[in-house]
Amino acid sequence: MRVGFAQNFLNRLETLRLQARRRYLGMRKGAHLSPRRGTSLEFADFRVYAPGDDPRWVDWGLYARTRRLYVKVFQEEEDLYVYLYVDASASMGVSAEDAKYAAAVRLALALSYVVLCSEDSVKLHRLAGEAPQATPFYRGRRRFLEAQDFLGREPPTGRARFPKALAPSLRTIRRPGKAILISDLLFPLEEMRSGLDLLRAGNLDVLVIHTLGPNDLSPRTAGVERLVDSETGETIDVRLDEAARATYVENLERHRREVRSLCHKAGVQYAFFDTSSDLEDFVLAKLPALGLLR
Repeated sequence: MRVGFAQNFLNRLETLRLQARRRYLGMRKGAHLSPRRGTSLEFADFRVYAPGDDPRWVDWGLYARTRRLYVKVFQEEEDLYVYLYVDASASMGVSAEDAKYAAAVRLALALSYVVLCSEDSVKLHRLAGEAPQATPFYRGRRRFLEAQDFLGREPPTGRARFPKALAPSLRTIRRPGKAILISDLLFPLEEMRSGLDLLRAGNLDVLVIHTLGPNDLSPRTAGVERLVDSETGETIDVRLDEAARATYVENLERHRREVRSLCHKAGVQYAFFDTSSDLEDFVLAKLPALGLLR
C-alpha cells in the first residue's frame, strides 16, 4: 500500500511539532524541553553567581536591585523518542468501505513525518496477534519511505490481544517518551485498561487516536444477516432491523464513552477520528486544537 500526500500537506506538516506533556532526557539537541539545565533560549531560573560562571549570563538589573550577583539558568532542549503503535488486527479491515487500516496508516505516516522533520526519533509497531512487528528507530525525513513500506507491507489480519501485543515492545524500551496508539478499540475494555497500564508503566506520555468508520458508527439495516467475526471466524445470524440497529448504536456509544472516561482517569490523551472525515483537517487543525501538535 503506497500512501501519497500532497506536497502542500507535507510542507505544512514540516512546521508542526509533536507535544509531550512531560520532559524527557534525549540523546541530541532538539526542540523539546529537557529536565537538564543548559544554554537554550528557554529561561528556567536564577541561581547565585559562583566563580567560573560566564559573566554574560549575569543579570545586572537584578544586581542593581539586590547588590548580589545572580546568573540566568536556561532549560536544555533535546530530541524526543516516539513510539507509534498501529492496530493491524483483522477488525481494522472491516468493513472495506470504512478503510480503517488505510486511514490508520495515513495518520501514522503523517505523524511520523512530523517527528522525522523535527529530528526526533520514531519507532513504528504493527499490532497483530501476539507477535507484533516493529522497526528500529527512524530519524530524519529520508527514513519516511521506509516507514511507509513497513506499514503498507501487509494487510490487517488476526486478532490483536492488546496487552500481550504490547508487552514485547515495552520490555525493550530504554528511553521513555511519547506513545501513540491508533486503533478502532473494538476489544474488551479490560484489555484496553491493561494495555494502557503497561504503556504508563513504561513512563510514556500516551495518546490514543480512536479510529472508526461510518459503517461502525451507523450500520445499514438489511434483514437477517450472517455476521462473521473477522478475528475469530465465529458466525452468528442477526436480524438487522431498526430495533437491533438502535441497540447497536447505543452500545457503541456507551463503549466510546467508557473508552474516553478510561483515558481521562488514566491521564491518557484521547482523540477521535471518523474515517469519512478529512484527514488533513484532523491533523492540521483538530490535533493542534487539542494541544497534541504545535
